[in-house]
Formats: sequence, C-alpha cells, structure tokens
Amino acid sequence: MMFLLRSAFWLVVLILLIPTDAAQQKQIYGTAQSAMNDLSSFCDRNPQTCASGQDAFNTLVRKAQYGADMIMALVEQHSGSFDATHSAAVALPSNQAAQSAPVAIPSNDSIMPVPSAVPLEPMPWEQSTSQSTLSPQDLETNWGGPSI
Repeated sequence: MMFLLRSAFWLVVLILLIPTDAAQQKQIYGTAQSAMNDLSSFCDRNPQTCASGQDAFNTLVRKAQYGADMIMALVEQHSGSFDATHSAAVALPSNQAAQSAPVAIPSNDSIMPVPSAVPLEPMPWEQSTSQSTLSPQDLETNWGGPSI
C-alpha cells in the first residue's frame, strides 16, 4: 500500500513538471541551457576549488590502484603456491604451523605503507580462564513467559 502511495506521489510530481505549451517548454530548455553554461564555466571562475577537487580525485584513484595492486599480489602469491603450502602444512604437527610470507607489493613512496604480513587464517582462541561474568542473581530464572 505504501508503495502505491509513493508511486502516485512521484507520478503527480512528474506530471506537474511536464510543460503544457510551447512557451513553457522553451522556458525550461532555456533554464537548462543556462545551468549547463554556468556549470561549464565553474572552473574558470573558481580555479582553486577545481584544483583541490582534482587533487582529491587523483588521491582517490591512487588509493584504488594501490588497493587493487595489493589484492592482486596477495592472490598471485597464494594461488601459485597453494598446493605446496597446503601439503606442507598438513605434514607438520599442529604446534609447528607454517607462517605466511610477507606480501610483496611494489613500493611507491607517495602511497600508504603496506603491512608486512596478512593473516590468512583466524587465530585459535585459547580459553584460559572462565568467561562467565554473570552474578548468581543474574542466573536465576524470574520470568516464565506468557501463560498459555
């Protein structure tokens, strides 16, 4: 029901925006044309804003390339040596698990540093002490649910 109300609302808004005659249509086209002219000359009027926007965009592109390079290096490192490391890890006792080699990423000083190793498997949780933090009053059952 809400979908129908929303759809009807947006349909009415769309109908109200449609021009009814040629004069309104020319006025809408003129307004759109002046808006495009204003946007196309924005960098001429505000060169500092456009320069900082270009710097931010370049930083975003470099970070995306760096992330893609890091992922590709990780995939290439572990896809080629999966069979050898898997068979060696199975042959070793559990207390001598094989450590992964650091990820080799091409260095570029203008980009963030890469961590030296990425863990591939979760670390086991060693439970040395009790994790129970409830008091005896918390453990008592007071509420029995609805009576049916």
